[in-house]
Amino acid sequence: MDIRSKLTRRALATAIVAATLVAGAAIATVPYPGKIIVKKWYDRNGDGIWQSTEPSLSGWPMTLTPPGTTQNTVGGVTSFLNLTPGWYSVLEGTPIQTNWYQSAPKINGVVTNPVDVYVGSYQTKTIKFGNYCKKPSGGKTPGFWSNKNGEAKMADGTTGVEFELQLLRDLNLVDADGNAFDPTSYGQFRTWLLDSDATNMAYKLSSHLAAMRLNVEAGFVNPNAFYVPGGSTIGALITAANNALGADGYTPSGDEPNRSTQEALKNALDALNNGALIIPSTPCARTFYTPDPY
Repeated sequence: MDIRSKLTRRALATAIVAATLVAGAAIATVPYPGKIIVKKWYDRNGDGIWQSTEPSLSGWPMTLTPPGTTQNTVGGVTSFLNLTPGWYSVLEGTPIQTNWYQSAPKINGVVTNPVDVYVGSYQTKTIKFGNYCKKPSGGKTPGFWSNKNGEAKMADGTTGVEFELQLLRDLNLVDADGNAFDPTSYGQFRTWLLDSDATNMAYKLSSHLAAMRLNVEAGFVNPNAFYVPGGSTIGALITAANNALGADGYTPSGDEPNRSTQEALKNALDALNNGALIIPSTPCARTFYTPDPY
């Protein structure tokens, strides 16, 4: 083989090796697709933490910037697939109804929307958006239950007011002197309601507990609704108030800490009996603006 042929073959081999190396480098740097999973839930207590008893929220629009090539939505989960490595921004939609609030995610303690996230090759990033709504409790005041409308509502069953009076007798209600109050007639109950004051805080708490118990029985108030200032459901507040009365039925000024505990419970029930805002146990209506296609 002459020298010219050897040089030609060597040049060809070198070119093939170089081409292979370049192709290998290209393959090695291909950005493999990642994905972002967005989960949406109804935050029943507004704490920004997804408990197992809290349901997902469906039909909530999510927007990815820059847009991905594939988006799937099933129930409360939106998946952005086939993403090349880089930074993305996920924006949750804002309902037309103004009684919705976002509780998660939080970055450095601040509720954030949109959320920026970096997706690398083969990476899956998960973002959880929590939202809750508020509405009035629906409660009626002790004044309502002491007037003709309240009396009529108590008497709308087959046993007249007896069923409601038994519900009240099952509570640890007390009078001004701390004695157990077990009403046997509507008139007796009405007088007791109208005379209640906070000289004995247990008496004032009793009047609001009685009103709330009647509110729940009448269907005005859902005991599973969450009252954020009280830090619990309405049903739990009813139980706490009843237990506090059972523990101490006479709490005049200076009887601490029982009086302060009962006053806090009284204030919560008072607010709820006056229609304070609560987080309902089931999500409120929600609609979103539809972009104009033209």
